[in-house]
Amino acid sequence: MRQWVYLHGMPGGPNELELFGQPDWPNDVRLFAPDRNGKIRSLSDQVNERFPQGKVTLIGFSLGAKVALELAAELGGRVEMLHLASAAAPIQTPDTLKLMAGGALFGMARNRPGLFAVVVRVQAWMSRWVPGWMVRLLFASAQGGDAQLRGDPEFRRGIAGILRRGLGHSTIGYQREIIDYVRDWRPVISQVAAPVTIWHGDRDNWSPLVFADLIAADLAGSVTIRNLPGLSHYSTLAAMLAMLQNSSCAMQTPNPFSEQMS
Repeated sequence: MRQWVYLHGMPGGPNELELFGQPDWPNDVRLFAPDRNGKIRSLSDQVNERFPQGKVTLIGFSLGAKVALELAAELGGRVEMLHLASAAAPIQTPDTLKLMAGGALFGMARNRPGLFAVVVRVQAWMSRWVPGWMVRLLFASAQGGDAQLRGDPEFRRGIAGILRRGLGHSTIGYQREIIDYVRDWRPVISQVAAPVTIWHGDRDNWSPLVFADLIAADLAGSVTIRNLPGLSHYSTLAAMLAMLQNSSCAMQTPNPFSEQMS
């Protein structure tokens, strides 16, 4: 029996897994998708409680990729592999923020946390009461596959529901993870020994394609980067989930950065 843990994006929630239809997971997969929007116990404790024995595979989307890497560092040898979709890399320089569609918000979280808290309250109000507006704002600059998803009423309703149940219900997890994200968390990446597959669309303007290389450069173990032409943020998540449901992405290749880093 395979044991998988899904770490959602922010703003987001476990229901991201249903954005592209009800997942048809293989019969031998047990899935755990913790909701990080509110106050939570240690994720490693939750995983060990849900899966007390055997290996686990961690799946992280967007800001959830950072959480997956941190969890892998904590769980150590229990982690069989990681799959990271549209992964947000550490903000290494001020220029990094300029590459991101949401860079202004992350810069505000780092440099003006008081103003950031005010903006989060506004976003939370919109997510609760007018989530459709919030969806339009989030996807205003969507490119590639995400521009097509933006035109899908079912997808928009799904995102609106996720926002309402997540950020619209509580700002705790969202604020906590963004404040933590804008700090330097590069050292944790080098602690991950399990094989990693990074799924990234070449049209992603929320987490630009270069972010895959930045994460790969700090990984100590094997890594595969799957460059998905024409896809962006959520469309990359859709592609990764489809491949995982087909159980056709187990191959790994050596990290080309490993020798350079040693």
